[in-house]
Amino acid sequence: MTRRTGSISQEAHGRTLMSGEPLVFHCNHYNYWLQKTLLLPEGLGMRGVIRDAAASAAHALISAAAKEHGVTEPSEVLAIASDCFAALGFGTIDFSQAADGGGTVRTPTSHYGQCLRIASGADFAEPQELFDQGYAAGALAAAYGKPAGAYAARSEASQSMGAEVGEITLSSRDVPEGFFVAPGRGPHAQLEVPSTHPSSNVDEAAVLQALSGLDLSGNEEGLLPRFGVILTNHFANFYDRVSFEFVQRMGGTGMLDMAEELLVEAGYRCAFNTFGGIMTSPEWDAVVKPQCKTTEDWVHGMVAVINALGWGVWRVHELSSSRLVVRIWDDYESTGYLGMYGKADRFVSHLAAGGVAGLMNLVYPGRIDESPTLDGEYYARIFESPERFTPQGVKCMAAGDEYTEVVAER
Repeated sequence: MTRRTGSISQEAHGRTLMSGEPLVFHCNHYNYWLQKTLLLPEGLGMRGVIRDAAASAAHALISAAAKEHGVTEPSEVLAIASDCFAALGFGTIDFSQAADGGGTVRTPTSHYGQCLRIASGADFAEPQELFDQGYAAGALAAAYGKPAGAYAARSEASQSMGAEVGEITLSSRDVPEGFFVAPGRGPHAQLEVPSTHPSSNVDEAAVLQALSGLDLSGNEEGLLPRFGVILTNHFANFYDRVSFEFVQRMGGTGMLDMAEELLVEAGYRCAFNTFGGIMTSPEWDAVVKPQCKTTEDWVHGMVAVINALGWGVWRVHELSSSRLVVRIWDDYESTGYLGMYGKADRFVSHLAAGGVAGLMNLVYPGRIDESPTLDGEYYARIFESPERFTPQGVKCMAAGDEYTEVVAER
């Protein structure tokens, strides 16, 4: 299958860029829980933030990709937008009924329309394709040389509510809304990253080499089923924008701590489903499990895999059955925060915090090495256990530290 997408470049610290936009892997369960969290408090205006963040990232990617291919004809730019949408695992998108003044965009398949239903187990009462709406608006604006906020978008038919095909209506705004500008890779720096922990029996280089041979692009339906979940190779700047705007808006209502706790909880869900799916997959059994001589090696092995996800470079600094200290260089949450808001005055890497503690919960109280079924009962058993691990953010690159550090203890 041949697709015209943006150029892929591999940066230091495991970062991957497509036409200058940093990408990170996340699964449908994290996308579901994160969006559910963002939309839980009423009155914050987060639906608009989600659409705007998607439009901004899509506009930046597609504008750059079209320039790389020497394309200016709107139909060709939109063809690139469709190919990028499918390659990144978002589904398939059809712009044939859209033009300069707006129109209808169809999504025959959609990660947010279909795969969030799988994570939730039921149809939704309202459309969940907010990302698709923003992507469509940003793509059309890029095709006609307009700013990212040139079009308003709404779902007319939603697969998340049971429709066979998604339909999005785009309408031209008289005055384009001022969206934030996606900061690209952000203040990425060449940093001195230490080698892996000396107690590890896992060859991280061999793990990364094996993973690099996997096809992690969308299939013919534009979806990316892997490791028992459905992945997206998503925009890091999208995740950062929606998460940090949520924290700031919740902070304005006096619920800052609650907002941060909810984002850590979304990180738990990410760890449970993505890490759990990976550690019970045939790929794990073939590549990583044979290297695991101790229980601790399951932690080291999963950290090696994490370093292929675009999240930055994780290093185990300290590990026992009751404590894990992870240091992260160039973590995408810190980089995004610095690019969007400048220096932070507190810890911002909430996904990483949930991931570190979630990993320990899977390995120790959860005994993931016994291949349990990843269901709600198992989640409740380990994440509500008296033996569960909880995280604390100790250092943060966004706040000026050399690296981000998370401590998980029980």
